[in-house]
Amino acid sequence: MPWYPRVAAKSVTDAIMTPPAGFTAHVLHVRWDSLPMLLPDGELTSDTWWGGLSPTWGKWVEGSPLSVEENRNGWLVEFEKHEAQILPLDEDGHGRRLSSLNCPELHTAIGGIQFEGRDVILIYNKIESTPLPLDQKHLTLAGEALGRFHALCGRNLATPNDERAWNKRLDVLEPRTRSATKWRAPHSADTQGTITHRNFSLEHCHLVDGKVIIKGCMGGIHNALIPETSPSPALRDVAAAAIHLEPELKRAFCRAWTESAPSHWYSHKALDSHRGGFIIWEYEQHLEQRLLHQAWGENEPSHVTEFLSSVSSIQNRMYRVRTIAAGALVCTFVPLTVLLYWIFYPDSPIPSGTEIAGIGVMGICGWLFNKIYRHMAPMPW
Repeated sequence: MPWYPRVAAKSVTDAIMTPPAGFTAHVLHVRWDSLPMLLPDGELTSDTWWGGLSPTWGKWVEGSPLSVEENRNGWLVEFEKHEAQILPLDEDGHGRRLSSLNCPELHTAIGGIQFEGRDVILIYNKIESTPLPLDQKHLTLAGEALGRFHALCGRNLATPNDERAWNKRLDVLEPRTRSATKWRAPHSADTQGTITHRNFSLEHCHLVDGKVIIKGCMGGIHNALIPETSPSPALRDVAAAAIHLEPELKRAFCRAWTESAPSHWYSHKALDSHRGGFIIWEYEQHLEQRLLHQAWGENEPSHVTEFLSSVSSIQNRMYRVRTIAAGALVCTFVPLTVLLYWIFYPDSPIPSGTEIAGIGVMGICGWLFNKIYRHMAPMPW
């Protein structure tokens, strides 16, 4: 089945828990974890099976099921006016969380079944839509739509910088993917955690009456395999789309996102690559893509291999310019110390004009060195 991670999976055993009506409880054992799994115990095209289910929130399907399609999240069952996504695995009910935002940019669930905080079935209204063309005009519309979604998320949740948890995620992904890389970031205070899409992809962006609507609003197996321990920054969603784009289209999408996203989330400090910035989330997304392709036994996309192969070169370039940062620190710290000495030390001599000029020149050099250091950081996009 498309949703089953056949390479990562080691075995499936019966679970002790009592499942909801219509399902059997199991545990999926993967190479690094054991995940609770619920499988339907009847025919998904059966009115009897659907009639025996008990929704736990929102609206429910009407009529009889018309068709069933297996996909990467489980089973998608079509009804006359609705679609029901059955999730054998889920992390923490993210589909319902996104639904509670009432965001006009998202095609979210209108109801469903939750069990122990996880989404089991999500019900969506059927809509007529077309895939998003990947040209500059439509990528700009997609970036603006993502930014408006993030602006709403920021009004609902904005947690302080949690670099320990974000770096811990990299510490988990690197050994699981057997990648010969190691990268950690001292994120700036402008980098906040918030509610994110988690599964954002340009494949989930569709056009409805000329407006971009974002689908795929659920957690599902991808999030269950790589659970989120702390709210991620909005930049993670942006990176999820940008890693698939050529440089010019990438810039168009990311700049469009800045037109509607909260301004401090794309400030100079937030995007400073020496502090992690945007590139650290590109790194995280490439690692995640590698893990998912390995879990399903699929060939890794070339952009993932190329980026992860270039990580050492990127780090070396940033390391070499640290001498400039050291010069900036010295040229800033020494004048400040001398000034404090002249002002506050009782027996300090009165400085001459030459000494004052020398200290001023050193301070200006410190400012210039700092500007050069920041300028030499990898561009965010």
